[in-house]
Amino acid sequence: MIATADIDVTFSSETMVAYRIVPGLTEPQRTILPIPTPGPDEVLVKVLASGVCHSDVHLLDWSATRPFSQATHTLGHEGAGIVVRLGERVAQETQTLSIGTYVAVLTTNACEQPECSRCSRGFANVCFARPMLGIGADGSWAEYVVARASTVVPVPGNNPKSERLSPSVVAAATDAVMTPWHGLKRAARVRAGQTVLIFGCGGLGINAIQIAKNVLGAGAVIACDIREESLTIARSLGADYAIPPSALKALLEEKGLAVDVAVDLVGKQVTLDAAMDVVRTGGVILLLGLGDDAVSVNPLAVTTKQLTISGSFGGDFQDLEECLRAIDEGKVVPEVENRPLDECAQVIKDLAAGRIRTRIALVPQ
Repeated sequence: MIATADIDVTFSSETMVAYRIVPGLTEPQRTILPIPTPGPDEVLVKVLASGVCHSDVHLLDWSATRPFSQATHTLGHEGAGIVVRLGERVAQETQTLSIGTYVAVLTTNACEQPECSRCSRGFANVCFARPMLGIGADGSWAEYVVARASTVVPVPGNNPKSERLSPSVVAAATDAVMTPWHGLKRAARVRAGQTVLIFGCGGLGINAIQIAKNVLGAGAVIACDIREESLTIARSLGADYAIPPSALKALLEEKGLAVDVAVDLVGKQVTLDAAMDVVRTGGVILLLGLGDDAVSVNPLAVTTKQLTISGSFGGDFQDLEECLRAIDEGKVVPEVENRPLDECAQVIKDLAAGRIRTRIALVPQ
């Protein structure tokens, strides 16, 4: 194990700063809390970086109206850090975790019980028997976070100073990489040589491009976005074509391309309609975006084209392990900017206004 002596694992205080959602308030609230104590099967992680996601925008917008936003808790479902305390059972039984282990924190907090109809059938990513970290349970917009040992994934190399696997990149991997990874690989089952169309080239979309092209061997990747800056980034990361929606049909005709898998990372009626319009007969539409509360489909179009419409949410321990390896190998290079944790409210505003093109990681000071 690489030494982490330059990462302070001691405690200068018994309290910490955390940013919390409070029902009825649409901005995260700065709070001073006791540093939590891990339970027997938990670890305490010193947070080095925590990502910001459109889901955080939605949670704050919904703070007074949606059940999972109606309890005060610390936000942050994309965490990376160093283990600084072990629960009693973890210390006795776990061989892979110790003080100083560099980890990614998996937000999908599956129960992992053999009788669970989801966990037992390979759907641990959508087991909600336990609240997700940062979405119901205390997350990582704080100086420390407690997580069950079974939900933290050791980072390859155990080196927070790694250029490829920096804390901000590892934090982004827990959602912005893992979500499209699970969707493309395990839900849509993209195969080598297929043509993949991606609507939405923001924080998840830029990683979806790289996963499709560099990991799954897509024959052609088409990036589609209304923002020219996002299309420029998409081209730089390997998209074969990067165009606005208005140019999509002409491109397909000119290049003789047939879309096998259309990925909707926006989740609005207009993008779903566009995907259904251009995907080939027998193709797959993968829904990942949550932009609209509801979207509708034309049954005649679905049946006569024999389309498969597949949803996907988050990922599991295996997905996150695989993502981190792919990043370590240089196959996926997440675009992440660092901001101080205390700027989280402004980051939320910027993200909601469309002023952020990639991914933001919050860093405790």
